[in-house]
Parts: sequence; structure tokens; C-alpha cells
Amino acid sequence: MRAPTHPDTTAPVPPKAEAGSAEGRGMSATLLHLDPGLPPRVPPHRDLVWGFSGWARRPGARLRAAAVVVGTARFPAAELNTLRFDAEAAQRRHGVEPDLACGFWGLATLPATAEGGTQSAILALEWTDGTREEWPAGPVAVEDAAPPPPAGSQENGTQQDRPPEGGPLVAIAMATYNPDPALFRAQVDSIRSQTHERWVCLIEDDGSDDAHWRDILEATAGDDRFRPVRNGVNLGFYRNFERALGRVPAEADFVALADQDDRWAPGRLAALVSALADGRAGGTVLAFGNMRVVDSAGRVVSETFWPGLDSRHDSLDALLMANAVTGCACLFRTSLLRLALPFPALGRGAYHDHWIACCAAAEGTIAYLPQSLGDYVQHGANSLGYRRRPGLRLAAKLAAALALAPALALAAQSATARRRLAKPLHLLIGLPDAELVCRAAFAETLRRRVGPTETPGAGPESAAQRTAVDTFLPGPRPGRRLLAALLRRAPRGRAFRGVAARLLTGLAIGRLAGLLARLRPPSGVGR
Repeated sequence: MRAPTHPDTTAPVPPKAEAGSAEGRGMSATLLHLDPGLPPRVPPHRDLVWGFSGWARRPGARLRAAAVVVGTARFPAAELNTLRFDAEAAQRRHGVEPDLACGFWGLATLPATAEGGTQSAILALEWTDGTREEWPAGPVAVEDAAPPPPAGSQENGTQQDRPPEGGPLVAIAMATYNPDPALFRAQVDSIRSQTHERWVCLIEDDGSDDAHWRDILEATAGDDRFRPVRNGVNLGFYRNFERALGRVPAEADFVALADQDDRWAPGRLAALVSALADGRAGGTVLAFGNMRVVDSAGRVVSETFWPGLDSRHDSLDALLMANAVTGCACLFRTSLLRLALPFPALGRGAYHDHWIACCAAAEGTIAYLPQSLGDYVQHGANSLGYRRRPGLRLAAKLAAALALAPALALAAQSATARRRLAKPLHLLIGLPDAELVCRAAFAETLRRRVGPTETPGAGPESAAQRTAVDTFLPGPRPGRRLLAALLRRAPRGRAFRGVAARLLTGLAIGRLAGLLARLRPPSGVGR
């Protein structure tokens, strides 16, 4: 039986599956790819929402149903036979004529499990030729909660002393992976230069090579406030930041996020701590500041990270659609981790700062400081960088793409056109599909952890939060809900309109292209 194809080597490859009833124990003709998202090990947790997604191809058949089974609970896929352009190369490699209308996604929930326990998830597939199959998608081991290291203990070869007294304790969560030595040292020096001196920096290295790991240890040597740990495997920045946040000590008052190559202004922590202290009575749970944008040589690209009013940070409705909170510029109360951890399990399109911003908007209010609190280094290795012209211009281009949807859907049927238009088709169809899965998992996790506010006299904020969550929860007519969100009259910023238009456009083109692909009978083995 063929093992699931799993081109993303940052997550473990699922084991071989056993064929279902239609083929007994014979060799399965199915090709399966699960997007990496469900980690093999998780910290002790409450219910964990998993946004599962992937593609499956069986010659001569199409998916009739797909579901994830956890114990006795069954979670059907919300979408079937969606377009997956990334499946074409793998199908050709295995001698199968490509059928790109092979994608699926949905939401599953792993219930809270005691420390040391194990949960198993099964992916069940049903095909139009009558075949039924089950593929292992786990297991997931629940780690024992590790007690924080006592004062003076050794953690990965570094001395752990108590942070200096005076003022609230700030835990800085920094994710690293093969950092540029010069930029990393500049970032470390800028943290050392903070006027607010009571901090610890929890460095979570995502499996850097030995040379870069030595650079990290050398750059932080001699200052016990830096606490570097190296992962045995590469987790990706989303999961790596989650691991760093899991190390935040209980006595910390605030948490800051740090990239490996930016530079902080000396008063950055002090200004953000002051903003949260001033907003204590009003329920402010997160504050973030502006930044200059510079290149790797230090030349200024822009004096501000947010040119104009691109998005709003003051409502969940705005943030769930379009994130305006830059993680490396924010500080939040440690209490927010009770809502944020564990992160929803996702394989594509997830950003840690987007999730934390949504949690903050659901929990309280967010403060923005317009003054620059440091330099954001823009270069080709950034996971997400500064963009000059978001908003209306992007929305106008995508509105034009929506008008051309039939032509684009037809072009997607041609292998030659797919090769020539690979990047535009990915941006128009593939990326929005991944973002919808991500937002659905965010919305479902918030629904479970925050819960509906049904008390008498609940204000308009509660109604707006329910509307924001309902926009992305799996269900009928997702395009209609996105259109309603796009047309709602509310002050949410240009980026909200641009993202809503982009997601709606991608959904419309993808649905039409998928429908055209499904009109052709599924082919068998290619030549």
C-alpha cells in the first residue's frame, strides 16, 4: 500500500495506511497528502481544534466523503473536491493523470487529555467507486508538564538566575532559525540596552545548524537573562513561537514577541509596559507600536510600518479578517496565554501574531502607539514583510479578477496555462483557500474558549464578535457570508476590504474551476 505523499518535510510523514473494505488488505491505489498541522507531541491542553486539510487522488474515482475520526467523534470535511494545484507534480510523479479537484478540508477537535496520554486521529475516505479507506493521522502524545527550572539551574548549558528586581517582569519570546550572525547580535544588543531591565529572553531555536547555534550561544553568553533552547526538529515559525510561549514563567507580568533580526529602540519595553499599565482599568490586554522599515544594511525603506489607515486593531471583526498587529512590535499580558495556548493546529497560512491579536480582541482592548519603537528589517527571508500598497488598489485588482473568473477558471483546466500562470493561480486560488482554513480554525477555537455572550444587555461588541466568528465557521454559503462581511457598514479599514475581496474572489474562481474539473470523468493511470 502506498504511503501518503507528504512533500513538506517540516512535519512527520504519516505511516502507511491500510485499505478499506473494498480492497481488503490489498495494495491501495490511493495517493494521499495531509498538510502538516497536527503535531506529534503537544503540551497538556484543553480541547485542541485542528484545521485539517490535504488532497487525495484515486484513479477512476472521486471523493464522496472525508472525515477525521477521534475516538467516537466524527468530524466531516467542510469542503470536498476543491482545487489543489500543488497536487499535480506528485500525481504525475506516481504515473497518475492529474486530477486537481482532489482537495478537502475541515475542522476536528481533539478533546482535553491527561498528561502522558495519547490520542489517535483517523482520516476516513469514501470514494465514488465504493471504496472506503482509513488512514492514520496521528498519534498525538500529550507531554508531561515540565516544571520551570529553579533558580541557578542549567538549561541547555546556560545558567538560569532570577531576573533583576524592580518593575514588572517581561518574558521575551524569540524564535530563531539559522539567523544572520550580525543581525542577530544587533538584536541581542538592542534587547540588552532596554531601559526596562527586568526581563528574560526565551529563545526557541527551530533546529538551526551547529554553526548558527554556536553563534546564538556566543551572542547571548554572559547574560543569564537569555535562555536559549534548540528544538530537535524544525517546527516552523508558527509552532516554534507556540513552544517559546509555553516556557513563559508563571511570575511574568507581560510577554513580548521578538524576531531574530530586528532592532529595538532602547525605550521600547518601557513604552509598551506603560501603555498597558495606563490601560489596566479599561481592560487593555495588548499594546503594539509603530516601526521604521529598514533593509539589512540599515537603510530606511519607510519611516512607518503602517502607511495610512490600512486596518483597524480595535475589533475582532476587523482583526479576524485582516491582522493589523505586528507580532514583533507587541507586548501583552501573560493572562492572555490562558486563551491563546495551545494554538489551533494548522498546516498552511497560519501566523502566530494573527492568532494572538484575535485572542486579545476577544479578551479585551488593544492599544496602538504611533511612535516608532524600533527597526523592522525587511529582506527576502522575512516570513511576512512590509507592503507599500495594501487596501483599495488590491481590492480593485481583485474585483477585476472576479469579473474574469470564467476565463481564469477555464485557463486552470489547461496544463500549459497552469505552468505559465502558476504564481497568479496560486495567489488567486491556492492562498485564499489556505487562509479560509486558518480563519475557520481561529473562529472555532475562539467560539469554544470564549463562548457566546447571551447575557441580557450584552453590548454591540458581543454581537460584532459573534458576527465575526460566524463569517468563517464552516457551513453553507461561505461566499455569501464573505460578501456580507465585505458590504457591512462598519469602520474596519482598507485592508479588511482588500482581504475580504481577495478571499471572495479566490473562493469564486476556485469553485468555478473545480466545477469545470469535476465535469470531466476522473481518469485512471496516465501514460
